[in-house]
Amino acid sequence: MPSSIRAVTLALLIGATGAAQTHLQIPTIDLVYPAPNGSIFDVFCGTLLKINISQAAVEETVHRRPELQLLWDREGPTYLSATFSEIGLPFPYKEMQATLTVCTGVPSMSAPLFVSVRNFLPSAVARYPDSHFVERLYHELMHTYVSRVNATSELRKKYKAEPPLVLNHLHVMALEKMVLLKLEKTEELKLLTVDYEPVLPPEYKRAWEIVDKIEGHRPFVAELKQLSTNNH
Repeated sequence: MPSSIRAVTLALLIGATGAAQTHLQIPTIDLVYPAPNGSIFDVFCGTLLKINISQAAVEETVHRRPELQLLWDREGPTYLSATFSEIGLPFPYKEMQATLTVCTGVPSMSAPLFVSVRNFLPSAVARYPDSHFVERLYHELMHTYVSRVNATSELRKKYKAEPPLVLNHLHVMALEKMVLLKLEKTEELKLLTVDYEPVLPPEYKRAWEIVDKIEGHRPFVAELKQLSTNNH
């Protein structure tokens, strides 16, 4: 999509959240996976990790990248606008690059910003709906967004005995639940719960248990909103 069209699209999406929040800029997220061989990381991941990387998967990802970019450009800003309008904190960066990967054993992560797309390819054994790609990228961006609360969070102190992987997901998962409820994406919330409970490592299940059942998501959201208040 040409940058001028993307800019107009983002402006319209931001405007839909209300004039009071238009000062909170929506970052531009560019998906990176250059033809014909994908990212430098995927070119060398087989050698680095001593695994076989599927050339067919690389070619599928090169083909899918523009489709996934259009998907994010259409839906991603809605997630971000809903979040920023609720929390009031600006995103730390005006633009970011998200590198796609099909390297086996490499999960999506926030720094460096990688998004695993193995489950979004036509050849995937258990293919996820494309809508979950938007949620997955949103999840990684929220790690960057919430990092400012780590030093002051009383809830992180309360659960300080938990592993770092649990602590680092508490506010992220709270925002996920908040925005999915706010946007009435019930099917996406169900899929997220399936991921967090039996599929991903146990630390994800524990973090989701704290956010979804023990504390609820609102106290974590409140800490982020308080951080915004303190910064004004």
